[in-house]
Amino acid sequence: MANESLALSIFSKALESSLPKNFMHKHCQLVGDILFFKDTRYDLSKYKNLYIFGSGKAAYTMAKEAENILEDKIYKGLIVSPYDEGKLQNIEVLLGSHPIPSQLSIDAATALSEMMSECNENDLYIYLLSGGSSSLMELPISPIDLSELQETTSLMLRNNLEIHEINCVRKHLSMLKGGRLAQMCKAKGIVLVVSDIIDDDLQSIGSAPLYADKSTFIEAKEILQAKNIFEKMPISVQTVLQKGVDAEIEESPSVPLERVKHIIIASNKQAIEQATFTAKSKGLSVKKINEPMQGEVGDMVNKIFKILHACEEECIIFGGECTVDLQGNGKGGRNQHAALLALKKIQAQALNVTFLSAGTDGIDGNSDAAGAVVSGYSYQSNLKIDDYLKNFDSYNYLKQSDSLIITGPSGTNVIDIAILIKGE
Repeated sequence: MANESLALSIFSKALESSLPKNFMHKHCQLVGDILFFKDTRYDLSKYKNLYIFGSGKAAYTMAKEAENILEDKIYKGLIVSPYDEGKLQNIEVLLGSHPIPSQLSIDAATALSEMMSECNENDLYIYLLSGGSSSLMELPISPIDLSELQETTSLMLRNNLEIHEINCVRKHLSMLKGGRLAQMCKAKGIVLVVSDIIDDDLQSIGSAPLYADKSTFIEAKEILQAKNIFEKMPISVQTVLQKGVDAEIEESPSVPLERVKHIIIASNKQAIEQATFTAKSKGLSVKKINEPMQGEVGDMVNKIFKILHACEEECIIFGGECTVDLQGNGKGGRNQHAALLALKKIQAQALNVTFLSAGTDGIDGNSDAAGAVVSGYSYQSNLKIDDYLKNFDSYNYLKQSDSLIITGPSGTNVIDIAILIKGE
């Protein structure tokens, strides 16, 4: 049981390092009228107004820190967030929905694009971007309506598409994504990015509303065809994609605007570095796996345990994001499913191992847990583990063994962390 607490403490430190309150001030500093971002500086006295915009799971906590740093320099702003704690001063908070967009997402996107369109060449804006933006705000290309967009998103999630594949399709159904939102605003902008993408690809994070997109309508259609779901899509979605393929709809911009600068200020890589540092500080020998967790979660768990058997270090740390090929109607998410698969291996092979898998956003699948931590002590002989795995009901198994990690929405999102610790 001691190693379960140890794994939790390593994860907690990694999560803490990824919270905006612990990194925003390092990347955004105000000295008089001069605003510094890493190696870039802006003289605020040269701009009429400073706006704050944003979207994503970390938008609210980033906005809170932006207000602490910039105080009365902020003219006004608007962010789209999954929650609102009501403590911001000059920044309006609108709610969106995740992972399936709703009317809230459309209303928020409309308000955001309208305020951004107010800005002119004499203004400056800071955009706070993080994962979750793709669903939290959306304006679909006509004639796609909300119900058809929801059906499309659900189909992609149910059919095990990788996040970059989902975002490729999203960008070609949207009036905002793939750099289109940036073109609505004439002002100079700085985009502060909390990355939830394995390789920190700016074309994928939040579906790149202010960057650019080199993918094409052809690729979006081919992704859906490869999963045999193109013809299952709503007719309006098929029509828009085919019009794009036929060059009847213009591709999203392939080159980012020079007046908009992107700066990545937090990522999974940084969280893994902190986890590694913490594990070493606790006296463990550590192997940090540079190859990211990705692909189907069951395949990834098999890879993780192969690495375990070949590794001499006491602690092994992974980062990334897997997909889940959902078959049942249970409760849980990719991290809890990974933990339950790991528990089955631990029990079957009588392994003296602790395994943790959790999402840094605090939300795993359709549950209130971030993930789980398991060891041999977590096995419940009175429960049929295969039945829970088959029904993708990891939450209800792990709840009975008190193995769930429940943090609540964390206010950040740098995807997932997995930790293996050998011994008691």
